[in-house]
Amino acid sequence: MEREKNILDHFAVIVRWRRMVFTSVFTVCLITAGISLILPKAYRAQAVVYPPRESQEMFGLSTLLGNLPMGLLGMGEGTVSATDFVPVLKSERVAGAIIRRFNLKERYEPETREELYDMVAKRLGVELTREQFLRVSYEAETPEFAAEITNAFVEELDRALQERRKEQSESLRVYLEKRLAVAEQDMLEAEQAYNRFQQEHMAIDLETQAKAQIESASNLFTIVGEMFIEREIAAKLMAPDHAKLKQLDLKLEGAREALDRILMGQPRPGGGDMVRDGELPEVFIPFREVPKLGLEALSLLRDVEIQNAIYKFLFQEYEQARFEEGKSTPLVTVLDKAVPPDTRSRPRRTVMVAIAGGLSLAISVLLAFLFEALGGLEGENREKLDAILRDLRLKR
Repeated sequence: MEREKNILDHFAVIVRWRRMVFTSVFTVCLITAGISLILPKAYRAQAVVYPPRESQEMFGLSTLLGNLPMGLLGMGEGTVSATDFVPVLKSERVAGAIIRRFNLKERYEPETREELYDMVAKRLGVELTREQFLRVSYEAETPEFAAEITNAFVEELDRALQERRKEQSESLRVYLEKRLAVAEQDMLEAEQAYNRFQQEHMAIDLETQAKAQIESASNLFTIVGEMFIEREIAAKLMAPDHAKLKQLDLKLEGAREALDRILMGQPRPGGGDMVRDGELPEVFIPFREVPKLGLEALSLLRDVEIQNAIYKFLFQEYEQARFEEGKSTPLVTVLDKAVPPDTRSRPRRTVMVAIAGGLSLAISVLLAFLFEALGGLEGENREKLDAILRDLRLKR
C-alpha cells in the first residue's frame, strides 16, 4: 500500500530542485532589474485646486441667473463645483490648448490626431476627493516638465471656465438688451396713456381734487342755506307778489341749478357722459364722474407702476450682466501648486523585481513538482510518456 505523502515530502522535492528554482528566480529578477534600468524614467507632478467659495460669487453670474424665472438660458444652476472641473479638464478644448502650448505633437510623434489626444489623456490624472478638492497631475519625462504641464492644465481649466462664463454673460446681456428695449417702450406707452387721461379729464390728482371739491361744495351749500333762510324770512314779512320775494326766489332757484350743474354735471343729450357748463373750471370734476374716473386712473397708474418696476429690474440685471461680462476674476483656487517631484513615478523597479521574482518562484516550484512527478513514473505510465516523447521527436 502506497504511503500517504506529507509536507516533508513536498519540501524534499523543492530541496532536490533548489538549484533550478534558485537559478530561475535569480535570472528572472536579474533580467527584470536590467529592463527596469533601461526603461525611460517618468515623473508625475501634482496640484490641488478647489472652486471659489459661494461668498465670492454672491454678486456673480450665478446669483444674477438665480433671480430670473425658469432658469433663463439654462444657466441658473448655481455656482461652479469641483465636479464641474473634471469634464472640463478632460475635454479636447483644454487638451488642445496644452498640445499647442508645449508643442506635444513633435515631442510624442503620434501617427494620428486621436492617438495624440489619447497619449495626453493617459498621462493626465484627475482625482476628486470627498472634500470636493481636485487633484490634478501629469506624467512627463522630467520633473520640471511634469510640474510645468500640470500648472498649465490648471491655468487652461480656469481660462476655459472664464470663457464659458463670458459666453453665458454675453448671451444674457444680449437677451436683456432686447428685453430692456421692449420694456422701455411699454413703459413709455403706459406713461403716455396716463398722461392723455390726465389731460382729457384734468385729473391731476383725483384724491386731492375730490377733497377740494368737497370743501367747495360745503361752502356752496352754506351760501344756498343762507339764501333759503333769507327767502323764508322775506316770505313771512312780504306779500307773495312782492318784487323782493320774487327776486329771492329767482336767486335761490338759480343757485340750486348752478350747484347741481357745477358739482354734479348734467347728462349729454341722448345719454352718455356728463358735460360741463362753461362756468365750471376744468380742474373741477363732477362728483358723478369721480368713481368711474378714479377706477380708470387707478388702472392706468397701476400699468405705469408695473412697467416701471419691470424696466427698473431689467435695467439692474442688464448692468450686472455687463459687469459680469467684463469681469476676469479666477474661478479656480489653487491650494497646492505643482512643483517638480523628487522621486520618479515610473519605472517602479523594486515593485517590478518583487513581482517578477514572486511569479518566477511560483512557476519554478510548479515545474519542480512536475518534473518530480514525471521522473517517478513507472510501468505503463512510463511507456506512455516515452511514446509521447518519441512522437514529438518524429514530428520535429
